[in-house]
Amino acid sequence: MVLFLAGPVILIVHFLLVYLVVEAGCTGEGPGLRVFRPPVAGVVTLGATAVAAVACLASALLAYRRWRTDCGPQGHAPDAPPHSALAFAGFVLSLLGVVTILFVGLPALVLPAC
Repeated sequence: MVLFLAGPVILIVHFLLVYLVVEAGCTGEGPGLRVFRPPVAGVVTLGATAVAAVACLASALLAYRRWRTDCGPQGHAPDAPPHSALAFAGFVLSLLGVVTILFVGLPALVLPAC
């Protein structure tokens, strides 16, 4: 169950962190929000993107190993445990999470944060 939800949870945490830091840095007027102004917002976006992408890839690798272990050496075993489908779904969701994280974070390389 953890491998099934790991990719989407990492994606959501990454999106919220990037959104809140950029929003605070670009529109925040409070005294404590000055620390988020550019270039901090861009650096945090790129750092969070790298960490989240690696975490999603690790989750995908673990889910793939789990799925292959559950299916056995011949591929799909007819008596495979029901959680092998969850492991495959977790693998696919983690890969989709990597793509989405890169779409959210990589524009910070070429576009200004604000």
